[in-house]
Amino acid sequence: MNKLNLVLSVIVLVLLVILGLVFWKPAFLSSFTSPNYYAVYLVSGDLYFGKMSWLKPNTLSDVRMIRSEQADQNSEPVLSLVEFNSSVVWGPTGDLKLNDENILWVSKLNNESQVVQLINKNQ
Repeated sequence: MNKLNLVLSVIVLVLLVILGLVFWKPAFLSSFTSPNYYAVYLVSGDLYFGKMSWLKPNTLSDVRMIRSEQADQNSEPVLSLVEFNSSVVWGPTGDLKLNDENILWVSKLNNESQVVQLINKNQ
């Protein structure tokens, strides 16, 4: 009976810690349940934005990239955010899997960033 009490006590303690994290730090739970948007910069100079989850490292879904268009020779280039799958000539489908060796840096995007707001607006 002593072992049973110890096991039950440990289970209750673990549940209390998890509940505490969920109620006092809601961002803790959301970081595991919903993927966040990241910016990924590659050695080739390409910059991609997309959702990266814990379960699939170095894999982006809902991938976007910046496209620069120039209206005429005298004007400033116009930047737009386009979907990777629909704007690339070879027509890729699915997620973008990245090679570790080609990634220079990865940065999590704030939900209030202009890029995330633009993505959410266009969905």
